Amino acid sequence: MRKIVHTDIVLGEPINFSIYSEGGTLLFRRGSVIHMPDQISRLLVRGAQYDENENDLRPYTPDEPQPTPVHEDPPPFEHMSGLILNLKHVLGTTLKSPEQIDVVARIGKIAQEIQTICQKDIDSALAAPAVDTYNPYIVVHQMMGAVLTELIAQKKGLDAAQRLSLVCAALTRDLGQMHLQPELDKHAGFLPDDLLAQMRQHPQLGVELLEQAGVTDRVWLDTVRSHHEYLDGSGYPAGLKGEQVTLGARILAVADRYSAMTKLRPYRTQAHFSQNALKEIYLKKDTEIDDEIARILISRVGLLSPGTTVRLKSGEVGVVKSPTVKSDAAIVYSIYGKTGMILSTPARRDTSQPGFEIVGLVPFTDCLTAVVSIKQVWAK
Repeated sequence: MRKIVHTDIVLGEPINFSIYSEGGTLLFRRGSVIHMPDQISRLLVRGAQYDENENDLRPYTPDEPQPTPVHEDPPPFEHMSGLILNLKHVLGTTLKSPEQIDVVARIGKIAQEIQTICQKDIDSALAAPAVDTYNPYIVVHQMMGAVLTELIAQKKGLDAAQRLSLVCAALTRDLGQMHLQPELDKHAGFLPDDLLAQMRQHPQLGVELLEQAGVTDRVWLDTVRSHHEYLDGSGYPAGLKGEQVTLGARILAVADRYSAMTKLRPYRTQAHFSQNALKEIYLKKDTEIDDEIARILISRVGLLSPGTTVRLKSGEVGVVKSPTVKSDAAIVYSIYGKTGMILSTPARRDTSQPGFEIVGLVPFTDCLTAVVSIKQVWAK
């Protein structure tokens, strides 16, 4: 078997061989057509391969029988990556031509799949948006907030149906801001008064857009409207205070703030490390932020969250696979060797062992050349 390389597949044209996973599962039959570059990237990450000794290596022609579609649930990390692309399409279409899609059904389906992935593999659910460098910030920001909302709501004891409304709200919370995002991305500091005034209306505008698209779920709508309201009354658009701020709005406020601080922005070359973002959130507990929800967030994402890049005493640079609060208990995979070369296959390191202790944090922007290797950590 030979591993797939980029040049083996031409977008939009039938492939001349069957493609298998690293474990031998059939992924695409000969004659299948791949239309999206991201599909090729995911095949490369998974170590997809084909049989060089396949009997019929003639170029595929349309006269041959149509291949039987292959349906296989993708691994959780790949599934999350696909959901981000799906969300990008749904949000864009909702803004431009909401009549062309069933927004309620499409967002609801994405939310349900997020719930399923969070049950199967929390590591992948958190890591996929954390290491995404392909999609726009605003889309990945919605996805990360939705994952955090599901994880926090689980700990709060909400049932699946209650959580679903909140996850839908998290996926669409900034819909009313998307038309402003290109202008917002130009400002690293304080916003001009006119832009600030428009931005503070985005929760209400988002609700109006969702209602126009057919959303009638009051929890979904009310949570979108209130996700920037804070306990001390300093939030917007209504300046709600204390018990006026619903549980859903409290959860989204924490999820939104953490995601915003830890994701790269066009104007910000470096994002906050997760532990610094958590510290800032914790300092706001019982003033702007709900204390219990802040504590739950820390327990779910860890002081070292999935996707955090770290320097080891060995001189290697690795990536954290699972949430942890203790550096000597972190599951870390080296992605750069001691000489600074990218490792084609990430190597697991025991950070409790001498020589492999975590000695510092590395900005994710310093590791962009190794993104394909980084993603392999969760594709295993």
